[in-house]
Amino acid sequence: MAWRPNRNQWLAIWPAAIFGVMSLISGAWVTALLLFAVGGVLVWQLDSRGRRPENIVIKSVVCGDCGAVGEPHWARCPKCGAANWKTAS
Repeated sequence: MAWRPNRNQWLAIWPAAIFGVMSLISGAWVTALLLFAVGGVLVWQLDSRGRRPENIVIKSVVCGDCGAVGEPHWARCPKCGAANWKTAS
């Protein structure tokens, strides 16, 4: 499986590569090495593989009249049209 940088990694690769090459052309070897090292660390830190996704708690509500399950941002129940939502536990 080939490694493909994500969008945030590309945003770190391009400036580090451009300024690093410009530093090499001008003869600033230490600056170029420092830029490449910082760019590499940024790309490594911005890698999203291996991270666990966030556990998002999804809360649902229940219609007080018919008992249909809905979402908290719904104004009315799609089944009976009532507007009295009760929080489900």
